[in-house]
Amino acid sequence: MKQTGRIAVAVIILFLLGIGTLPTLSEKLVPEAQAFRGRGAAFVVGAAVGSAGSSAAAASASASQQQAAAAQYQAATAQQQAAIAQQQAAVAQQPAVAPGRPLPLGTVVSALPGGCVSTPSGGVNYYYCGGNFYQAVYQGSTLVYVTTKPK
Repeated sequence: MKQTGRIAVAVIILFLLGIGTLPTLSEKLVPEAQAFRGRGAAFVVGAAVGSAGSSAAAASASASQQQAAAAQYQAATAQQQAAIAQQQAAVAQQPAVAPGRPLPLGTVVSALPGGCVSTPSGGVNYYYCGGNFYQAVYQGSTLVYVTTKPK
């Protein structure tokens, strides 16, 4: 809306400046028109300076918004990294499974017990250890093993 108003003012000023150059004006009005034209030109210069000032303010506001967005992105990234670290710490706290101990399906362990045998079934690689089948999966970026039933 402000931009439209500025354009309208500029058009009016240009119209008034154009009146000063009309050949139909009498010689008596020409000096007055020239004086008016000079004031109009000064107004146009002042408007241009004011417009440049508002453009600088808009650029400053845009830069501030970009900085705020970058700060929000960094905060989100830090929060995501903290969540991954917390998840990895939880997996690290899980003890490795003692061999021969049957576990319920879906149990997550951080390491396989010794003596596991790789057993492919249905295109998936399972590990058989002490009466349990394990499937390797990722939790975030950490490799863990989940007890499962081969398909």
